[in-house]
Amino acid sequence: MTGQRINLLLNNPFLTDSRSWKIARSLAAAGWRVTVIARPGEGLPAHQTQDGFEVIRVAQPVPRWLRAPRLPTEEESDTRSSRVVGLMRDTIGRAVQTVRFTVLARSWADAVGRVAPDADIWQSEGLITLPLAIALARQRGGKVAYDSRDVHLESARFARLPGPWRRLLAWRERRWTRSCDALITVSEPYAELLEQSLGRRADAIVRNCPATWTPPDPAERVLHEQLRLEADARVVLYLGQVASDRGIEQLIEAIADVRRGVLVVAGFGPAYERCRALAATQPHADRIHFLPGVPPSEIAGLNAAADVAAIPVQPTTLNLRYNTPTKLFDAMGAGTPVVASDLPGMEPIIRSTGCGVLCDPTSPADIARAIRNVVDAPPERRRELREACLRAARETYNWETQVVQLVEVYKRLGVG
Repeated sequence: MTGQRINLLLNNPFLTDSRSWKIARSLAAAGWRVTVIARPGEGLPAHQTQDGFEVIRVAQPVPRWLRAPRLPTEEESDTRSSRVVGLMRDTIGRAVQTVRFTVLARSWADAVGRVAPDADIWQSEGLITLPLAIALARQRGGKVAYDSRDVHLESARFARLPGPWRRLLAWRERRWTRSCDALITVSEPYAELLEQSLGRRADAIVRNCPATWTPPDPAERVLHEQLRLEADARVVLYLGQVASDRGIEQLIEAIADVRRGVLVVAGFGPAYERCRALAATQPHADRIHFLPGVPPSEIAGLNAAADVAAIPVQPTTLNLRYNTPTKLFDAMGAGTPVVASDLPGMEPIIRSTGCGVLCDPTSPADIARAIRNVVDAPPERRRELREACLRAARETYNWETQVVQLVEVYKRLGVG
């Protein structure tokens, strides 16, 4: 064994990244020396210690000539210009980003290397930091693990890139992945798609499940208290990133047809203000509430306070069609029935566990029908749904089961 030292490389400030948080916390508790290398964030310290591991935030050096032009955000664009701005962002902004992270890995690695400790494993938590992990391993020694949480070239970020840029990036990802010592992903559907696109089988599937938890019974109605809701209000919770393809617009319309239904959107993202403004224009605006995103440690309690967890992901990209969202497992672990898209990434799990109701995510009417199927069900049926969620979480979909697969990968690399 060469030791138990791992550096996790993130392309975010490490505020709401529940998967990286669970990996770091679990390994630290098992005696590993864990360092999370994250992006800077406004008001965040460059260095901190939490939950037994270190967090270091390092900016990527970017010369002026490679800085993307400042384009209006989705929230800043009016309806007349949004399509033009979106096209510019996808062709100019995304292209610059692609070139930037492919050619600046060495300078980024130099910046990280000046502050990061040595590691036996440099683990990239996504495509953006993959060339960084490879460069650091070459400079400092150690193994490279690629934790591919998405089929990146089919995700919204890259799917709209101009063809030449996508082909370049696809070629680079294949080369980078084949030079890694381990490939990890989050679901069987993703593993199959990655094998087709990257020409390499995943070494492990590590689902992003929550830690085993026993929610209070009856549930603590913290959202009812916080929002001063009527006692018989049925809370439909959307938790996570607020973006165009997550079905929030459809949920806003659907909740009008759910008697006693209250929609709570707790999250962050590029479409947050736009969706909140849309909700404010609805006749039923008083039944829609927007809350900020929550840290990973508060996710379980918030889910347990809801009657339904809504996951109406839109089938706009291959990545989303086969996505198995973290929020699905979080809801199951809290005993909260789900209403989710009838798509290949979620449908087999929901049908086999009986943890919720499937819907056509493009139809607000069908989303409303699925929500009513849960909240208007007799108490016995709602109890069955809750027990199905908790049983699936206890038996399979829990982090304690999943992290074993991750540690086995490290052992095969001679670490751990």
